[in-house]
Amino acid sequence: MAYPSENPVLAANLQFILHRNRGSEMAVESLRMALLGIAAVHQSFLLSRQGVCNGEGGADDCMQLAYSFRTKAKHSLYAACNTVDGARDDATLAAATGIILIDIFSGGQGWGKTLTLAKTLVNMRGGPAVLLARSLQSKHNTVTGVSRARLLLETVAVYELFGCLSTGQEPTLLSPHTSSWWLDHANAEDVTSHVEKVFGMSRQLVPLLARITSFVSQALRNRSKVREYSPDESAVESEDVERARMLYSLLENWTRAPTDVVPSRVRMGDNIYTNLAQVILLRDVLGLAPDDPLVQQHANTILNGCADCGQSTMGVDLNWPLIIAGCQMFGADRPRVLNIFDQFRCCYEVETSEHIVLQVWKRLDEELPGADWRSVMHDLKLDVLIL
Repeated sequence: MAYPSENPVLAANLQFILHRNRGSEMAVESLRMALLGIAAVHQSFLLSRQGVCNGEGGADDCMQLAYSFRTKAKHSLYAACNTVDGARDDATLAAATGIILIDIFSGGQGWGKTLTLAKTLVNMRGGPAVLLARSLQSKHNTVTGVSRARLLLETVAVYELFGCLSTGQEPTLLSPHTSSWWLDHANAEDVTSHVEKVFGMSRQLVPLLARITSFVSQALRNRSKVREYSPDESAVESEDVERARMLYSLLENWTRAPTDVVPSRVRMGDNIYTNLAQVILLRDVLGLAPDDPLVQQHANTILNGCADCGQSTMGVDLNWPLIIAGCQMFGADRPRVLNIFDQFRCCYEVETSEHIVLQVWKRLDEELPGADWRSVMHDLKLDVLIL
């Protein structure tokens, strides 16, 4: 959860666990194992922070237990997917997101196949809009029915979006041509979104972030193809530069649609993520150096926001901004980045995030090629899912 509140993810999952018989359905059994795996990873991390790593009940032991639960969860998930009813059950989708969360918390590796399966389950049910339209009415004061379906879809879509930062691919569930379901109401009951509570940013901002992620992926691919087949990059680069400047201005002027109350964590999250997207455009498409004053301005805004969130114990789901802003820092600014990582440290994905930044700094200091987060992740084969 991005900020302290009732946890809709826990509420949705408990509805499955408490209202169905244990062992009677493979989807629910998979979800049970996934939840136990998440708890085991958390316990492992807490013990590692206390220096209790070896021996029975230590951090290493708990991590092995987490992997065991993950294996059992995946086995039950595949069994559920082999039946028509199982593939169409929200519990199956919930189990898939739970397994992905184990992968995130344990360092961000190994998530790709499960996310692909989750997206396949969504498409088998007609895609996001159809899935929502066919969902049952929510029970009062519960995360059930269409409310639960939207929560699961939003979670899978955001996981895919942040995974695309790592892989360089384009998001599909939030592609510009298929993302209308994100803001549209599928039916009269489809009135609740949990994005702000869970991920700490405005619901309206996410499609714009997906649009920029898709564009940057295309621009990098265009540049790679042109360099391979032609020495003249100017025509393609000119078009991409124009689009990048347009998107940069769109971010500069972006404001959230008026609402009654905007939680402070969401306001800060919006500011952090708009500046993050601007840094990505400046560095990856417009070709500015990390020490360029404009890059430094946006990076410092991100770090200030992350520090404020960290001091308020609301630093969840801000690892990517900290990675990318941190990779632009030099000299006396670097200890500040490490201090924020310490404030964010709640599971193993923070260790992965910090490692990426340290490797970029090493390359910058030694004037080595590839001194950026994309090159480091590519060279170290870190196709990680981090939030």
